[in-house]
Amino acid sequence: MITKLLHLSVIVVGYLACIYSMLFTWSLFPESSLIFKVLVCHIEATIFIYFLSVIFKNSSWYDAFWSVIPVVLTIMCWSDISAAGNVQRAILMHACLLFWAIRLTYNWMRSWEGFSHEDWRYIMMKGKTNNKFQYFIVDFGSIHLIPTLCVYMALLPMIYALTYPGNELNNFDILAAFLAIAAVFIQIISDQQMFNFRKNISKPETMKSGLWYYSRHPNYFGEILFWFSLFIFALAANFNFAWLLIGTLIMYALIAIASVSMMDKRSLERRPDFKEYMDTTPAIFINVFKRG
Repeated sequence: MITKLLHLSVIVVGYLACIYSMLFTWSLFPESSLIFKVLVCHIEATIFIYFLSVIFKNSSWYDAFWSVIPVVLTIMCWSDISAAGNVQRAILMHACLLFWAIRLTYNWMRSWEGFSHEDWRYIMMKGKTNNKFQYFIVDFGSIHLIPTLCVYMALLPMIYALTYPGNELNNFDILAAFLAIAAVFIQIISDQQMFNFRKNISKPETMKSGLWYYSRHPNYFGEILFWFSLFIFALAANFNFAWLLIGTLIMYALIAIASVSMMDKRSLERRPDFKEYMDTTPAIFINVFKRG
């Protein structure tokens, strides 16, 4: 426990240094658009965390990036003098984003075992490389940069709503907030159900109860639903932002094509009862009409 707390302290210091570097990078482009500055700072932060992962020989440095950095970026965007979005909408969006970020960060913290642990997906992906160049492409490109660009695209609806003048608070904002809160609660419930399940099993076995009865990855359903809620916030601000749905679609592709396929393949190899479960249960979307 002491070792884990020590390692978490190192992570906190590393991310505080990363945030400081983002603020410095932001100041280098005073005349640029907020959309551009968010992208540059997002990529710079990715490079910063990548270097830490290289130094510590552990790509799981990037795990906390997913939940921490979007909050920092949107606050930087909102506090910029050029931001012209509706203040009430900005507060509501940030409340939803913070709720999502706290849940995701907490779930990572309680499952992370310290620097002795690295996500099995990272280990598998890097293990398939044959030389240092391939290793770099996979480690920096596939594990760090591509997810960052996907999150940036999914975050664009909120950035646009913060950057440009929009409608007053309306029913679409209420719908967006409802979807965001519902999404996070789906994640909280599914996370806790899986956490309890893993504590009480002694051999590889498939989780088939609770929300996991209706979906193989209900936590991912909540994740996609949350990013979709940011798109609804953008629509509430201006219907001309409808094209920003592309961000949600990109996030769906990242999760459905990359993460789900890897996790299902691993489960098929490790759990004898997973094939039947897979054949009768949707990958992401919750099938409330499923019957035993």
